[in-house]
Amino acid sequence: MSRRTTLHCLLALFLTGQATGVIPALNSTQVTAAKTEAEAMNIRESGYVLGSYLLKAYNQDVFLAANSPEVDGIVLSTPYEQVRYEAYLAHLENHPLTAAQATAFAKKANGTLQFRVYSHSPYPVEDEEEQWQLAYRKDHIADDRDRANSYLDFYKTASLKIGNRTYAAKPIVDGPYRDSFTLPSGDAETRNLGVVFYTFTVPNMPSTGAFTLTFRDSQGKPYTIQGNLKDHK
Repeated sequence: MSRRTTLHCLLALFLTGQATGVIPALNSTQVTAAKTEAEAMNIRESGYVLGSYLLKAYNQDVFLAANSPEVDGIVLSTPYEQVRYEAYLAHLENHPLTAAQATAFAKKANGTLQFRVYSHSPYPVEDEEEQWQLAYRKDHIADDRDRANSYLDFYKTASLKIGNRTYAAKPIVDGPYRDSFTLPSGDAETRNLGVVFYTFTVPNMPSTGAFTLTFRDSQGKPYTIQGNLKDHK
């Protein structure tokens, strides 16, 4: 498993109103600032600093309390944070982004709002395949031969409401990977984990205004996350 994959997996993590103002495309100064901010982080001690981009944390690291939810944390990724995050990963791998690479990545990120959902399987690895087969027969999901079957296959389209508009995004999955989780009993148990990316295309993205993210985990449990765009640059 690459260090980038490990970081992706282990980072742990009904409002209405009209939005005003529009977030312009990132300019060269903002791209440089995001890159500089990322590369200034202490990758050996503190790791990637999420700050206000962490919308909700349900579980701490790999310690599971009784009835811990499947979702560990949810991160909001604005275009600025997307550049910041990519620059951090590149710096972590000792291949810092060039100014041209950062600018190219910013162009792809402009006009999008991404949410990263960090999660772990509700089942131990030895039970995962059996549970997947049971759910497969019930839900008739597509079998993706390019990666291992897992609970991540059961994440579906999410919705995002900003003001009076609603957007949809299909899940893009990074995983499954494995890690050892500590149960309330103190025993260790190996489970699959992964990250689900929801990237919404938001033309004329507002710079402020309430938003509501809604999605369901692999078991169908609903999550509704609320916030305001003014709190995230």
